[in-house]
Amino acid sequence: MALSFMRRHRRWLFVFLWLVIAAFIILYIPAFQSSEAGSPGEVLADVGGMRITVGEFQKAYLRQRQMYERVYQGRIDAAALRSLGLEQQTLDGLVAQRLVDLEARRLGLTVDDEAVARHLATAPEYQQNGRFVGTAEIRRWLDLQGLTVEQFEEDLRRRILAERLEALVTDGVSVTPAEAEREFRRRTEQVKVEYVLADAARFRPGLAASDDEVKARFESAKEAYRLPERRILSYVLADDTSLGTRVSLTDREVEAHYQGHRDEFKQDEEVCASHILVKVKPEGQAKEGHADEEARKIAQGLLDLVKAGQDFAELAKKSSEDQGSAPQGGSLGCFTRGRMVREFENAAFSLGPGETSDLVKSQFGYHIIRLTERKEETVLPLAQVKERIRQTLMAERVRALVDDKMRGLADALRRGKSLEEAARAEGLPVQKSAPVERGRPVPPLVAPALVARAFTLHKGEVAREPFALPSGYAFIALDEIQASRLPELKEAQEKVRADLVEEKALARARELAAQVRARAEKDGLDKAAAALGLVRKETPGPVGRGQPLAELGSASALEEVAYSLPEKTLSEPVRAAGGYAILRVIEKKPFDPAAFAKERPSLVTSLKGEKKQQLFQAFLEQARQRYPVERNLSALQRAVAG
Repeated sequence: MALSFMRRHRRWLFVFLWLVIAAFIILYIPAFQSSEAGSPGEVLADVGGMRITVGEFQKAYLRQRQMYERVYQGRIDAAALRSLGLEQQTLDGLVAQRLVDLEARRLGLTVDDEAVARHLATAPEYQQNGRFVGTAEIRRWLDLQGLTVEQFEEDLRRRILAERLEALVTDGVSVTPAEAEREFRRRTEQVKVEYVLADAARFRPGLAASDDEVKARFESAKEAYRLPERRILSYVLADDTSLGTRVSLTDREVEAHYQGHRDEFKQDEEVCASHILVKVKPEGQAKEGHADEEARKIAQGLLDLVKAGQDFAELAKKSSEDQGSAPQGGSLGCFTRGRMVREFENAAFSLGPGETSDLVKSQFGYHIIRLTERKEETVLPLAQVKERIRQTLMAERVRALVDDKMRGLADALRRGKSLEEAARAEGLPVQKSAPVERGRPVPPLVAPALVARAFTLHKGEVAREPFALPSGYAFIALDEIQASRLPELKEAQEKVRADLVEEKALARARELAAQVRARAEKDGLDKAAAALGLVRKETPGPVGRGQPLAELGSASALEEVAYSLPEKTLSEPVRAAGGYAILRVIEKKPFDPAAFAKERPSLVTSLKGEKKQQLFQAFLEQARQRYPVERNLSALQRAVAG
């Protein structure tokens, strides 16, 4: 074992562990040996013969969920996690790890004990003050986590294997000087332009294309109107729409939920208050406020006026230094505990309606607080929340039914049933899709992954996996393949006619833009635009490469004109979103050769890392095609529910 190797080599005996280990360990803890349904050992997915168990998935899912809960500070529920696709993210991550293992095996990559020990001795994340933290420390930490040395070593072995595979795949990645310069320009160059857009839309209503024009265009460019391969699918939906009518809810059930969850409808104690603030100047700053003693004296004078009967709201408008509330007579509205700084909150909640505080010191300065209203803690009545409860419970029941039907369909298809048989057993109809084109989802089959899968199926084949839709799931089978072919004129004539009209409208827009330019040479863009019924506009501010030039869009040709145009010079008509535009650069932040030379090394390193990551991800996508991935969706649902 690696630890034995380290014991034999004393220079590595000052050993390891830093907290980053946690990010890698829990993904690979072996599951229990049982493979029964619902047990940790149940197989959730099989990737090229390598299994992923429910136990392994649950540990990875828990880690992901805890990460999101930390990010959202606990304000995230199961429905929100489902909308984020957390279970699918977790499973995809585990599938990717299995693909790494399979590809490493295919390419003959291995990691021995010596490599593990060397990694531990040299990896910076396992060092503290330049030295390893010690074998005793690692054992202590592993004991706290309930992990064994063997589990820890296996995780490290897999990490090293993944690093070696990535290094092998991406070894030839380089960044050319031109790529570095292009990226530097993208990050640093900016322009602010004024422009006039001649929109083609204004011309379309008055244009037409004759039948002869349509026929001539079609005969000369038939290939441009070739119909792509299309596929017709049978599909079954398990979704909110199809199953919503099968769920009911009684008033008694709504009331029972209300009585059992009264805390959910509690409204915390709330007060409504106004204040007058005299700011204290922070040390070392001279922008606003007063010295502490001066601020206290001013505030005390204002408090004396309030006690003498002067109108609080009028005094706040004239004298409060809180510019947000002063115009409203100092009103801060209503708030619960935890919304204001501690000193202010304690004073406000100690007052009765109509009472005014003494001076209250906070980090902002001195406050005079008047309480206008107090709302005691209360539970909203059933009548007020009844509809909200009904909607929530109905949504939960519908989602539970959707999930149940999805599991039933998935199980039936995994056992070799046809789509029709599986649907009949669940009481769901089989429907036919409109012809589907590659890369173009059609309602209700709007999942890109579903369309991509449809074009890998053979005629009559069933896709056994469900495809997630916005409101549920779909299962598909391939009914018919319509080969790509050249259309008849009648099939393409409307598209041909639309193309001809658009060309004519764009030609008119270009002519109008040219007229704008000719006038602007003498009168300027503003007057030229007004004379022709158009409007001169500007980008809101400087715009960087890759960003849209306001309504003109971000086409590459448009960008090149904008960045190559000298300042104060009018462009020729340039194609833009909607028509043709005339540009004039008002300000420009040009390419800085000296700054580029200074930043080029770090830029090259950054770009190289990005290219390596992209290449490795593409490599793993190819691996997905090489190894069959079978998923047990029923096990996935049980794992998440558990």
